[in-house]
Amino acid sequence: MINVLKSFLSVLMAFLNIFASPIFGDFNAPAKPLNPSECKLNFATISDIHMTDEVLRSLMLEIGLYDMENSEYPLDALVATGDLTDHGEEQEWQMLADTFAKRNPAKNIILAQGNHDTWTEDDGYGLAKELFIKYNKEITGREIENEYYSTKINGYTFIVLASEDDRTSMFMSDAQLAWLEKEMKKASKDGLPIFVVSHWPLNQSHGLPETWGDDEPEPDDGGIGDQSVQVEAILKKYNNVFLLSGHIHNGFVNERQAETYGYMSVESDGSFHSINLSPYMYMTVRGRVANGTGFNFEVYEDRVEIRARSYSAGVWYTDYCETIPLA
Repeated sequence: MINVLKSFLSVLMAFLNIFASPIFGDFNAPAKPLNPSECKLNFATISDIHMTDEVLRSLMLEIGLYDMENSEYPLDALVATGDLTDHGEEQEWQMLADTFAKRNPAKNIILAQGNHDTWTEDDGYGLAKELFIKYNKEITGREIENEYYSTKINGYTFIVLASEDDRTSMFMSDAQLAWLEKEMKKASKDGLPIFVVSHWPLNQSHGLPETWGDDEPEPDDGGIGDQSVQVEAILKKYNNVFLLSGHIHNGFVNERQAETYGYMSVESDGSFHSINLSPYMYMTVRGRVANGTGFNFEVYEDRVEIRARSYSAGVWYTDYCETIPLA
């Protein structure tokens, strides 16, 4: 059934691509690294799943997980950068867990919390934290004590940030900021790229606040919020840092299109790189109009290849791929 649906989506995308300008997709390239023998780390990233108890949302996610599961080379990880659920309710978490249980998309799964995951109706943020920790274990097998945590995959550090309040912007306690500083310092000793996972991008990045969509946006709208300057200062102390975020529901935009749309999906400042992911579940309204998309990361000795992919249709969006040399 999933294979039939993916074939249908591939045909549909090929039809739409005839009318797209520029031609942007590779519909024949296999799902594997560009250079498998030299690839040190290969992982998929998606954001904004917004799971509800609707069967169609579960099916949409499963189609993408199926694509990952059938990669010619097994993925080392799948990273989901928040808004895993739509309201943070337990039935939504259970649907998410049940959907993940149907497939084996990667050797490791990393989940980050988003603002929608904190919006439980019953007990506010306390219950939201409890549910995140509970279902993080059920889906990933990873035991965590806080909603923010770090883990290593193939020797590379992933640092996962979280909000500690049930609001749209992020709130980080002094304890989490101190923890972030400590984790970054420790990870930097490995001399390898560091991947920081946050549902929220830095304030005033990726076209913010305009791309947040408010009629009269405030300068910090759509980003981390009050602690953005502190987070940015910590991250930019170190080399080869990659911040993975979602939240603002932007579509893919490359450097050539930046003037038209007012942002880029991949922004670099020295050896700090900020990557904003399109929403997996929703069609985008800016940039490349699509859903079911994300970025695939391939880490090599001297560079990181960031490859845009439709996981729902099994298509590489070659016009939005980036090569980042390592410092």
